Amino acid sequence: MKEEAQRKEEEEESQWRKKECQRDLAHHFEVDCITTMEKQHWKNWAKTFLPPSTPPSDEKMNLIDLSPLTKR
Repeated sequence: MKEEAQRKEEEEESQWRKKECQRDLAHHFEVDCITTMEKQHWKNWAKTFLPPSTPPSDEKMNLIDLSPLTKR
């Protein structure tokens, strides 16, 4: 009788630990997702509003398609 109660208690504790682990994993996953989204947001913002840290190379400038200037 005592062994059965102890086994049942150990099983409940094991299930509780598994649930705690699942909650922790879910929380860490949510935090990672939020952090990733924030990083991407700031990266996009920086690309849009901040000048590049180094000017584009001549090769990259040649790839930019500018419309030809026309005389008026």
